[in-house]
Amino acid sequence: MTSQTLRILFPALLILVFAAYVLWSAVRRYRRELGMETREREKTTDTTFIINAFQNVTKQLKEKEKELERLKALAEQRAENVESYNENILQCVTSGVMTFDVQCQLMTINRAAEETLCMNRDQVLGKGCEDLFAHGDITRVVHETLERKIPSARMEAMLDLNGNQLWLGYNTAVLTDRHDAAIGVILSFTDLTEVKRLQEQVELRERLTALGEMSAGIAHELRNPMAVISGYLNLLSRRTDAAGQDVIRKTTDEISGMNRIIGDLLTFARPASLNLVKINIRELLEGCLETVLRAKGPGHRVTAALKLDDISMSLDEVLMRQAFGNLIQNAVEAMPDGGALTIESKKAKDLKILICDTGSGIPDEEIKKIFLPFFTTKDTGVGMGLALAHKIITSHGGRIEVESNPGQGTTFTILLPMR
Repeated sequence: MTSQTLRILFPALLILVFAAYVLWSAVRRYRRELGMETREREKTTDTTFIINAFQNVTKQLKEKEKELERLKALAEQRAENVESYNENILQCVTSGVMTFDVQCQLMTINRAAEETLCMNRDQVLGKGCEDLFAHGDITRVVHETLERKIPSARMEAMLDLNGNQLWLGYNTAVLTDRHDAAIGVILSFTDLTEVKRLQEQVELRERLTALGEMSAGIAHELRNPMAVISGYLNLLSRRTDAAGQDVIRKTTDEISGMNRIIGDLLTFARPASLNLVKINIRELLEGCLETVLRAKGPGHRVTAALKLDDISMSLDEVLMRQAFGNLIQNAVEAMPDGGALTIESKKAKDLKILICDTGSGIPDEEIKKIFLPFFTTKDTGVGMGLALAHKIITSHGGRIEVESNPGQGTTFTILLPMR
């Protein structure tokens, strides 16, 4: 190999070595850059995955939250529907229903209880049983039911509401939760006031019927001897002097009085045969009042006030005139020193007539006896007026009630069916 050839090969070799070095550096730099990009790409891929995963979890949580809210709203709606359903059932029950908590404070009251007891829900909720029923039998039974955890049997109680008597038939039961733990007391009741009044009317009618039958027998037994005595008195009146005539006249007057009593007994005992005619109630009552006051005389100190509607209905005029006349007469006689007499009529489902006086009143122990024959608290009279008035009114399908406060006066209430 010549020197010229070496001079050519040596530069070429240098060029090749340099080129290899450059190539090697380029490859190395490429690989390095390639590794960095891979790591960056891996890093970028990992971050994106985490972010996407977080976003997916957040999205799922929001969906679950919405589902929970929907289920909660649905559960609340169902609870409201059940509560409304139970409340509607409670309000539609015709019996009064009240619930008390463990402190015996009122939690709920239905419409029937409000109407029966004349209470307002907003005013009584939260009040204690003693505040509503005082310390009577109902309060005692509610406390016993809560303490003993035993329901009570059906019982009756009388309440005094604003001066009016109210009879209730009631029972209690323990109010429990779903774990059978006592959380209060349920009080349910029905109004027995009208039933009690009807029972009293039936009992009175039965007693009057028995008395009527007995009175009829007595009247017939007395009438014949009285007729014989009257005949003998007529014979004696023809044979006696003037002094004897005075005795006979007084005896005859007494016999006439006894005959009137016997006639009243027979009228009371005889079944009423009604002769119904259309009459004006206002004119009938005005005529009865005028008759009674005229018999009282001009010196009476009774002031009368009439509040009468112009109502016509079918009644037996003769009998009703006798009945109203007896009631008005009784009211006037209850005010011997004067007073105020009020007669009022109202038309509703039935005809309601009120006869009120400001007399001495009737004691409570005598109220149930005033319609019995021969019962009277007066020095004069035989006690047949109110008994006959009661019979005449009941024979027309009506009823008569009395309320009286000793020292304040008496009110007779007559109820007659419209026809």
